[in-house]
Amino acid sequence: MGFTITGARGSGYTQIPNSFIRTYMPSANGNFVKVYLYLKMVCEHPGEREWSVTRLADLMECTENDILRALRYWNREGLLQLQEENGEISRILLCDASPSTAEEGPAPESVADLADDSAYGTQKPGSMNHAAEEPAEINLPDKHTYTPLQAEALTKDVEIEETITRVEALLGTPVSPAHLQLILYFMCDIGFSSGLLVTLYETAIKKGKKQPRYIEAIGISWAKQGIHTPEEAREESERFSGAYSLVAGALGIKRGLAPAEREIIDSWNAYHFSDSIIKEACKRTVLQTGDTNLHYVSKILKDWHEKQVVSLEDVEKCDESFQRKKRNSSDRKKVIAARNQFQNFPQRNYSKSEYSNLEKQLLRTRES
Repeated sequence: MGFTITGARGSGYTQIPNSFIRTYMPSANGNFVKVYLYLKMVCEHPGEREWSVTRLADLMECTENDILRALRYWNREGLLQLQEENGEISRILLCDASPSTAEEGPAPESVADLADDSAYGTQKPGSMNHAAEEPAEINLPDKHTYTPLQAEALTKDVEIEETITRVEALLGTPVSPAHLQLILYFMCDIGFSSGLLVTLYETAIKKGKKQPRYIEAIGISWAKQGIHTPEEAREESERFSGAYSLVAGALGIKRGLAPAEREIIDSWNAYHFSDSIIKEACKRTVLQTGDTNLHYVSKILKDWHEKQVVSLEDVEKCDESFQRKKRNSSDRKKVIAARNQFQNFPQRNYSKSEYSNLEKQLLRTRES
């Protein structure tokens, strides 16, 4: 069995509200947009009576799982509602994407009765809606546990299967049930792309964290901030990465660090200094130069590395040693200056006649 789609409009055009383009489309996966637009067209221009998930997947050259993921996504966004019977989708209700949607609830445009052979259903209508001009704060769907049958069906999706393979390579082990549920949650319910999901795992693993809860916390933070691409995720991570954040704060840099600046900071990893030592080097740079010169910070750190500094106590010892050398150098300069003062005493030059007179005076003194 399929589902029947009817519509009131009969023109040769499909009307898409500006609110959909402005509010919903920018953050949606391309396949999700494609599915929504096709459903919108079918509703406004019904010509055939029988539709199914399988047929939609064939028409749009994607998998049935892609279609179901798209339906769940728009269900969560409030642009359609999915109803279930016995764990299967039985009805699809397209809702109005006009500004009144968020305030007045869904405005029925058409009803599609579905009787497909999918092995799993979908969530109940989500509660997150957008206002046209000022989108509401992003609310994420509650995390639920996929049944083994649902998980098995979803992992047959090409994109999800490839993502799991890449995650396993990063973890160095097959994904555990907890990691699998996490991957399905972010990709199927929140709408993360494969690239963004892999970036999420890369970010956590770089921090030495592989626990699902830690990874989930980062992903939820990204989702609430509206991060949709790996590039945005990396920029966010770099902005608040330990060393970058520490250096920017110590130097009073409020902007994002440039790639060249991050390269300089990355080069300090070879020294294996603690955060406190790096912060001290930044502090001294500001006090001694009145600037945020990272090259000057590098010079300080290189000097400390050569002196085998491993703690702030070692830094203090270096300071004391420097002051002793400075005092000793000052004392040596005073001694040398005193010697030079004696040696530079002006010498008198005598003529031959004066030498002769001095000799005569010396002889007379001896005779007397």
